[in-house]
Amino acid sequence: MAMEFKQRLKFYGVGFVIGLIILIYITKCKSTNHMKVDELASQYKVFSKKAVCKLKGLGLNDTTFIKELAKYRVNYAKSEIHAKPCGIFVLEPMKPDSAMFNLTVCDCDTFSVIKDIDVFPKYKTNCDSVSN
Repeated sequence: MAMEFKQRLKFYGVGFVIGLIILIYITKCKSTNHMKVDELASQYKVFSKKAVCKLKGLGLNDTTFIKELAKYRVNYAKSEIHAKPCGIFVLEPMKPDSAMFNLTVCDCDTFSVIKDIDVFPKYKTNCDSVSN
């Protein structure tokens, strides 16, 4: 006995709504951008010597740096998300007036590599002579 179209449409609609509810619960209504920044903030981070020098020059440490990341978004146009072996993500401030830097992060499976921090000109760090 074949189902009629209206019956199939009802089953599809119910399944679709249940799927949406589950998806909303899993993502907690966060955008992909917000989820990626959260993932980068929660991963183990490897800082280069130059990045550590610039963080110190800006008066930041690991903890304050992670809090600062909440004010950033991923610029997917400048990022190379499919780069091998690690995707490269460019993080830019949501409010450029109050930010101190732009950031490029290499996102590997279980850790992030922060090679350099692009400090805005109004903030001075004497880290140009430091090698990675």
